[in-house]
Amino acid sequence: MNYEPFNSQKDYTEEELKSYDALSFRFVKFVEMALSLMSTLELYLFAEKSDTLRNRLLRLERAGFLKKGELWLQARALRNEVVHTYMPEELERLFANMIELARELLSESILFEKKVLEALGEKNLGIGG
Repeated sequence: MNYEPFNSQKDYTEEELKSYDALSFRFVKFVEMALSLMSTLELYLFAEKSDTLRNRLLRLERAGFLKKGELWLQARALRNEVVHTYMPEELERLFANMIELARELLSESILFEKKVLEALGEKNLGIGG
């Protein structure tokens, strides 16, 4: 199924809404899991956790794990908006923002995965490609 932008003027059936619900759920879970992994990675690499997400992202960016730490702050803000928005007129904007941000997060995640595997390999854990 191809993605069609959400139209707040359309009266969707329950079946048609399932793909948008799935998109929301997967976006939220992806952001939560990625940020949790970053927290764990920071603790593993630096033996401490930053007080704020912004500091964690800056630290990981300086260490070369991220190119755009600010992107993850945007992702968390959008994640928070997604889980607390119920008005149909807001959903059109949210779905468009999720799709746009997801494209950027995908390329950022590929870099992140590569750097994590390199770091784990350097620690002689037998992991990595």
